[in-house]
Amino acid sequence: MSATKATTHPEIGEAQHRLDVFVGKWHTEGTSFADGQTADDPRASGVPWTSDEHYEWLPGGFFLLHQWDALAGTREFKGTEIIGHDEAVGGYFTRFFDNAGFHPEYTATVDDDVWKFTEPLTRATLTIGEGGNHIEHLWEWRQAGAWLPLCERTATRI
Repeated sequence: MSATKATTHPEIGEAQHRLDVFVGKWHTEGTSFADGQTADDPRASGVPWTSDEHYEWLPGGFFLLHQWDALAGTREFKGTEIIGHDEAVGGYFTRFFDNAGFHPEYTATVDDDVWKFTEPLTRATLTIGEGGNHIEHLWEWRQAGAWLPLCERTATRI
């Protein structure tokens, strides 16, 4: 006769419910910076950014799926991200995968309506506004030891 170890399953709680603010379809417009950017003129190379994005709960309600289809100038930018909360560390995490082969892992924090996503080379501040129907995105990246704007955009719930 073998002993069976009891398995404790996590419960959906307030941490997961805080992610509800993202659930839905979004249209995003703004400016992306990169090629030709310098610390002296960090916005010199701006190109238009447009994207259609959606967030939905994966089965079980523990993880949020985020997918996007974007154009930064003439460059396609497509990807998938999984967002969740890790009770063991008391924080949020994301796993990000895009069509250029990037796959950073972010940690995220939330303070009222401001979400911050960070990893060593990029970071973002997302500010929720207008009753949860707008998100202001400020993405930055580390270049030659300085944080420069990567993109600035506004998402509108559709």
